[in-house]
Amino acid sequence: MGVEDRIEELEEKLQKTPVNKATEKERGRIKSQIAKLKEKKQKLAKGTGDTSGYAVEKRGDATVALVGFPSVGKSTLLNKLTNAEVDTGAYEFTTLEVNPGMLKHKGANIQILDVPGLIGGAADGRGGGTQVLSVVRNADLILIVLDPEEMREEEIMNEVYKAGLRMNKQPPEVRVEKKDRGGINVSATVDLDVEEETIQDLMYNNGYSNAEVIIREDLDLDRFIDALMNNRKYLPGIKVVNKADMIEDKSEYEEYDLLISAEKEEGLDDLKDMIFDRMGLIRVYMKEKGEEPDKEEPLILREGDEVADALEILPGDMKDRFKHARVTGPSSKFPEQKVGEEHELQDEDILQLNLRHI
Repeated sequence: MGVEDRIEELEEKLQKTPVNKATEKERGRIKSQIAKLKEKKQKLAKGTGDTSGYAVEKRGDATVALVGFPSVGKSTLLNKLTNAEVDTGAYEFTTLEVNPGMLKHKGANIQILDVPGLIGGAADGRGGGTQVLSVVRNADLILIVLDPEEMREEEIMNEVYKAGLRMNKQPPEVRVEKKDRGGINVSATVDLDVEEETIQDLMYNNGYSNAEVIIREDLDLDRFIDALMNNRKYLPGIKVVNKADMIEDKSEYEEYDLLISAEKEEGLDDLKDMIFDRMGLIRVYMKEKGEEPDKEEPLILREGDEVADALEILPGDMKDRFKHARVTGPSSKFPEQKVGEEHELQDEDILQLNLRHI
């Protein structure tokens, strides 16, 4: 029996298994088997099939993948946000390859990728879905584009989920430490709904004989299985409803991040700001002693980055020659505060480096 047939068989079995405490172990076992088989299938799919048009080199400071079903307006949105010139049309499957464009916003170069429209079963390989979703996995942010005339939100989120992508979620707070003996020990800092015996069973099913499992969140079976899988990708995401100019009652869409009209260029400035913020990008203005800071071409970093991270991407041998830095801005206690490599930078800081002469 092939991998796909086995997955289908197990999914049918899972549907027939009632949801209650008595069946928790069995459902966990089935879900774990499905997850492992899908991971195996994903590995087998790598390097197979025609991937022409799908291999895109990452450029710029960050990458955004436009994801949606056909004809939701992704190509039009790409053209309006970037310097791309992608053919558009009011019919399905206009985009048959990955089309890149570059959004320049707040000094950052943000690569936008318009991937082919997904279809039902994309995560299982239909319509080139495996290759398409592999491009999405390599992005830094997922931008879900929905059509108010045919939302199909649940379908597209299901395809994203089945591909191992977890949008706007943090990795499970689970730590697994292998041991030489002693079996599976489970400890938790919170009350768990999942039975300890079920967790132990899942550990054994995933190849662990002796391990310490430390859980710091109240999680369900799916979330615990995610913690054991190697193919989960946690990415920030934005959900926008396009064609806002066609919507009469906008209050019906308040749960979404933004209403836009790519065609009419409505809401695009807000979308650019949201993309920048959701990816946690920050601008750091470099300054030479006695000169004004360069605010035209800032250094683009991420929230939480330190001076050491700036040194990693600055050209030349600045990292080796670094003595100290002076920072003026939101992260400093006072202007030109003297700091070391471990100082955490914030958006619109001014950074001046003091380097050794070699």
